[in-house]
Amino acid sequence: MKLRGLIISLKELNIAEDKDPERFVMEDGLTELLDSLYRYGVQVINLDMFKTDSQEKLWAVLQLHQLKPEECLLLAAMDRSLSLGEHSALACVGYVNPRIPGQKFSGAEMLVEGFDEVDFYFLERIYQRKHGIPWTVIETRRCILRETALEDLDALYEIYQGKSITRYMEGLYEDREKEEEYTRQYIRSMYGFYGYGMWVAQEKSSGKVIGRAGLDHLQSEGEIVLELGYVIAEEYQNQGYATELCQEILKFAREASGFSAVYCFIHKENEISIHLAEKLGFIWQKEVKMRGKPLQKYMKQLYNVD
Repeated sequence: MKLRGLIISLKELNIAEDKDPERFVMEDGLTELLDSLYRYGVQVINLDMFKTDSQEKLWAVLQLHQLKPEECLLLAAMDRSLSLGEHSALACVGYVNPRIPGQKFSGAEMLVEGFDEVDFYFLERIYQRKHGIPWTVIETRRCILRETALEDLDALYEIYQGKSITRYMEGLYEDREKEEEYTRQYIRSMYGFYGYGMWVAQEKSSGKVIGRAGLDHLQSEGEIVLELGYVIAEEYQNQGYATELCQEILKFAREASGFSAVYCFIHKENEISIHLAEKLGFIWQKEVKMRGKPLQKYMKQLYNVD
């Protein structure tokens, strides 16, 4: 599935005030957004043209445009318009228009207060979250890092069967159903709330899942810290994949995590991971005990906090 239609009411997106000489004014960011969508194959449907006041009428309008509800996103500033998407596959975004106060936006996946940072990719991600489509978050020279899906578990179980993989880290649940439930919860809570987590590493040339890498939250000495982690399938080790992925993850952490530092917790005998951490600019702090195991705590400052 892909986003093919944006449903709007231009009347609801009007920000003109009574004193404005122009009776209709749109935010510059919204104008740019609507002008750009055609490049991505997205049709813009204005509800005002069709006097659409019921879900049945909306479905008829979409059929007229050869679109299905599950291919569209509704952007609205009023509850009565958002209600058109209730109990359906239609993704909904609420716009907080200062001219239309008192809206509850109960049917919206997300609210926006302006459009300066809203583009096709922003809308596409809301659409993908609605339909459980994993986000592609980072692209490197040889790989993409994307959110984990349940369909990835076969590949991950195969990777974790490697003898070196669980030498210094925990494996997956032996009970497949427990791992599936954990993955579902992780997608909903970590990805859904923070927008990052441990991602699947997929090789571009082959499309094969070759490991995992990303950012996670960990409690250390009474505080929640950001942890960098990775695992690379045995047949892809010693080829620079971990370095390539982690370098881009650190850039992401600096720009999008909200943390000023990131940590690695490494078994003292794991010389390969220690070497990688030092290569990435991490500095050893001290030895700590976590889950009953002695680990080396490394830290990298993402930016100055002075």
